[in-house]
Amino acid sequence: MLNVYMEEFPLVSDWNVLTSSRNVVVVPFFISDGLHSYEDIPVLLGIAEPLHGESVHQRQKSTSTAEQKGSDVFRRGPYQVDNRFLFYASSIGTDPRVADIIVEQATAAARANDSVN
Repeated sequence: MLNVYMEEFPLVSDWNVLTSSRNVVVVPFFISDGLHSYEDIPVLLGIAEPLHGESVHQRQKSTSTAEQKGSDVFRRGPYQVDNRFLFYASSIGTDPRVADIIVEQATAAARANDSVN
């Protein structure tokens, strides 16, 4: 497993030199899907073109356009890039079990706090 970032090293755009396996799975570590997962990361991965031909950091954020175009990015894979396969998933926070994890952590913290007082 490798952590990569949009604007810090190691960069998500360098995925093809940072990895060597034939199959690469990318799961954005966000609580929900938005412009970063719909547009920015797919552009940085080389599996999508920027909206309106602008770079990721130049364009104005247009949520409705990105969501319409972006929701397809998760369904079109795997993407074949340089004889390798890139699987792109929606953000980890979109899994309904994440809410259960948050509740469990909050409950455990509350219990720990109660036992201290």
